[in-house]
Amino acid sequence: MALSNPSRRTGPAGAQPWRWKALTLATRFNLASLLVLLVSMLVTGWWVGEQIRQGVIHRTAATAALYVENFLVTQLQELGSAAWLSPVRKAAIEKLLATTPLGREIVSIKIWAPGGRVVYGENAGQVFPVKEDLERAWAGAVSSEITNLSDQENASQRGRFHRLIETYVPMRIEGSDRVIAVAEFYQTTGPLDAEIAQAQRRSWAAVGLTTLLTYLLLSGLVRRGSDTIRRQEGTLREQVGALETLLAQNAQLHGRVSRAAARTAAHSERFLMRVSSDLHDGPAQDLSYALLRLDSLTAHAAGQPAQEEALRNVEQSLESALREVRAIATDLRLPDLLGLNLHEALERALRDHRRRSGVEVTLHVGDLPTDLPLPVKITAFRIVQEALTNAARHAPGGETGVHARQEGRWLLLQIRDRGPGFTWSGEAQEGHLGLVGMRERAESLGGTFTVTARQGGGTCVEAHLPLHPEDHDA
Repeated sequence: MALSNPSRRTGPAGAQPWRWKALTLATRFNLASLLVLLVSMLVTGWWVGEQIRQGVIHRTAATAALYVENFLVTQLQELGSAAWLSPVRKAAIEKLLATTPLGREIVSIKIWAPGGRVVYGENAGQVFPVKEDLERAWAGAVSSEITNLSDQENASQRGRFHRLIETYVPMRIEGSDRVIAVAEFYQTTGPLDAEIAQAQRRSWAAVGLTTLLTYLLLSGLVRRGSDTIRRQEGTLREQVGALETLLAQNAQLHGRVSRAAARTAAHSERFLMRVSSDLHDGPAQDLSYALLRLDSLTAHAAGQPAQEEALRNVEQSLESALREVRAIATDLRLPDLLGLNLHEALERALRDHRRRSGVEVTLHVGDLPTDLPLPVKITAFRIVQEALTNAARHAPGGETGVHARQEGRWLLLQIRDRGPGFTWSGEAQEGHLGLVGMRERAESLGGTFTVTARQGGGTCVEAHLPLHPEDHDA
């Protein structure tokens, strides 16, 4: 039984799995920005609502605290010198709470003396731990919060209310900053809750509307940019496709040209061999026959010094011409390289050069392939042959070396000498036609050819030839 792979689940009816990368830039931005803006809206809305709640509570408490202080501060002045309120002052406070609007606003009130002792209220005479809000009031600050009546001194209110606004107001001696008592009073939260809820609804509406407008604005801008990018991508794909087609055509044409150049090189070598044979069988034979006839003429001119001298000059000229014709015929004739590998072909070129010039050339060979195409071997042989001829002509007596090695898919040839040294720009110049021919041979296979001056003196002829021109062109 084949088991399904849970990591490659698809949707209904074999639908492809949902992928984030498959979405457009605008869709990804819309989803990401919606999530970020929703989180930001919730955090901002909560924070603004909390600030509104605290602000409304503090404003309400501050108003009530000022109201309570104005009513009670006169009745509590005796606590500046006494530990308890007199019955007269207690009665006056009760009357104020019963006959003034203050009593209708306040659910319960306590008067605290130092040390957590209640001197007026439901828990009068009892001592309770001093809370943080009570400490702040003794320090001169008004403190207010919504309480759930969990403190010990609020046991009587817990049975009637779930929560109340609890406010602590410092009571000072008139004309002084000395706090002599703290008034703690409680208010219901009904009207305040309605005000807070209304303010928070308005704030949430403002935050939500701002978030929506921001989202619509950003998504609109990104959608326009995404549409532009999508159009440009389509245009770019078309251009890349056209360029790839053109490059493929160029590669095919280049391959055809290189193969044609290789065939042309082979045809040229056959033509040169035919010219070499024609020179050997034609002008060379005629010159040899002329020398033979000249010998008989010299015998007839015996005893005639002027004629003998003229005939000797003619004979020397004919012998020189015969040597030149034979040398040209030999150079034009390419040895049979079909049965030789590259190493053997290079050794053959060095032997031929040593036989013609008498100059010994060292061969440095690295790892070389044994199965090279014939056009590559012919080109390498001709470049080495021509470069050695130039070295013998321009750097006679100097040390000359041939270096050959494989570098990846390329054959590197270097012919180094210790002559005057020069750098060739690649342009055809008088006296350097052989360099042009070597460069054309290398480039016909898709290779490169350079001539540079060596540091310390001498010249380096360097050629990079593809080991397999057809693979290189492809």
